[in-house]
Amino acid sequence: MIRIALVDDSVILRSAIRNVLESSGFEVAFEAGGSAELRAKMEETGADLILLDIFFPTENGLDILAELKRKYPRVKALMVTGLRQDTILAEAQRLGADGVLYKPFDTDELLAAIRHVCGM
Repeated sequence: MIRIALVDDSVILRSAIRNVLESSGFEVAFEAGGSAELRAKMEETGADLILLDIFFPTENGLDILAELKRKYPRVKALMVTGLRQDTILAEAQRLGADGVLYKPFDTDELLAAIRHVCGM
């Protein structure tokens, strides 16, 4: 089973995604509100796939992605953003993102993106 981590500063969004994933048979390994929490929880429990927001109030998700991929090159990363901008997409791909999911998204889009990234 794929273990998924949810990394977003919005507790409400994380909760909504958790509900969708768990009701669809996925395991949520952990939730994190930023990079410090992500680092600690990756060391503690790990994950196979990270759903990672790009914009945080005090951090840049692309910087978090770069660090994540350096330390855990085999982990899959699905970036989540509300901004459709080619330069952001190109930078995410350059840093090792396995996919990008644009907000707002519905349940079907979320599940399809996860299945695509994980090769299911």
